[in-house]
Amino acid sequence: MTIGATHRSLGIGVATLALLGGVATAGTAHATGSVTTHSTTAAAKKCTYTKSLGYYCGYYKGDGTVRKGSKGDAAREVQALINQTTSYTPKLKVDGDFGTNTKAAVVWFQKKYHVKPYDGIVGKKTWKELRLK
Repeated sequence: MTIGATHRSLGIGVATLALLGGVATAGTAHATGSVTTHSTTAAAKKCTYTKSLGYYCGYYKGDGTVRKGSKGDAAREVQALINQTTSYTPKLKVDGDFGTNTKAAVVWFQKKYHVKPYDGIVGKKTWKELRLK
């Protein structure tokens, strides 16, 4: 093998290691990002109890109707209240997107605490019960 061929082989080896290192780093960054996202979700605002409102998690103080397809702070409040004041598992992602998982959790809550109808829609009666638990 000549010096030129050795440098070329060495260059290919270094490039391969750099590429593999980049893949390993990207995987690490992705894994770290996943953990961070999970931590952010798990570290949702802590619910506190007030005499005037009941439990409040810092997202929404109202009692307007929230249902599958709703997005925003009212949905976040529902998700956080269920996570922090009930035994429902698995814990919901507090992302403000009232989807299938949040609806299932609300139906579970309504059945457990006898809030009829068991429709997965958070109206005045369900809000009242959520704030008391």
